[in-house]
Amino acid sequence: MKVQVLSIQPASEPNTHQVLVSVGTETHKFIFTTEVNQVGEQLLQTTRGDRTFSEVFRFNQRVAMNVTNLVVKCYNHETINLPADVGIFVTPEKALSKQKQFENSSLADTDSQQSKAVEREIRQKAIAIVEKLPEAVLDEAVKFLESLYVKGEPVE
Repeated sequence: MKVQVLSIQPASEPNTHQVLVSVGTETHKFIFTTEVNQVGEQLLQTTRGDRTFSEVFRFNQRVAMNVTNLVVKCYNHETINLPADVGIFVTPEKALSKQKQFENSSLADTDSQQSKAVEREIRQKAIAIVEKLPEAVLDEAVKFLESLYVKGEPVE
């Protein structure tokens, strides 16, 4: 099913937008929130859809990313043309059927070990960056870093 963003309008809360999206013949309204945090001398902008958006596009991450990118452009006052095609929606069954299965469990173990090594390296780099920040921005930096933590649920 074709997915289109039909409109993006400011919502009642500050830094929020109401986004009207069509998925096939159905129309959905989602609320997107944008936060801008300063970490050191850098501004970091984060835009995310509400829980319903995440659930609807759980198996359509590329489409979700395209919708979010349009909201980011709107927030930044960039020109966008609506309605905008943002991709093709697939059912959870079709999305799962396209996933490749591991042929060898030892390969999965190797990937897991590499992933943990990368996580440790990233954590160490983040700690090194935070340690260099001035004392005045440490609380804000910690709050921002904590906001990045996302607990994933296993897909059944």
